[in-house]
Amino acid sequence: MHLTAEIFMAFFVAFFALITVGLLAAFVLALRALNSKIDKLTTMAEPAINKVSDTLDTVQRVTMNVGEKTDAILSRSETLTENVSGHVERTASVVQNTVTTPLINLSSVIAGVSKGFAVYGNAFSNKQNGRDKSSDHAKE
Repeated sequence: MHLTAEIFMAFFVAFFALITVGLLAAFVLALRALNSKIDKLTTMAEPAINKVSDTLDTVQRVTMNVGEKTDAILSRSETLTENVSGHVERTASVVQNTVTTPLINLSSVIAGVSKGFAVYGNAFSNKQNGRDKSSDHAKE
């Protein structure tokens, strides 16, 4: 009986060994099929990947070019702003010296002449008032 248990155990181990070998063979076949499909997908995806890579390179070059041009434009704008600011300051100085100063002088002359006429008018009216009073006294 002991022999039958050993034979049964041997068959049992052999059966599980065959099942294990069968499963391993199935895994190997499945992995080969999967590898073949992955190779086909890689072959199909390579042109798209290359195209995307080329597009990214182009985008990077364009972005760098735009950045360089933007820097150049900003630099030119800064220089232009400084130049315009200098011109505005010089123009303001010229306007102040050539327009404002003569206008102030003219305003002063007009004020002086007006004051002179006002003083003359007051003196003349005082003289007339004084003459009228003396002629009124003489008639009385």
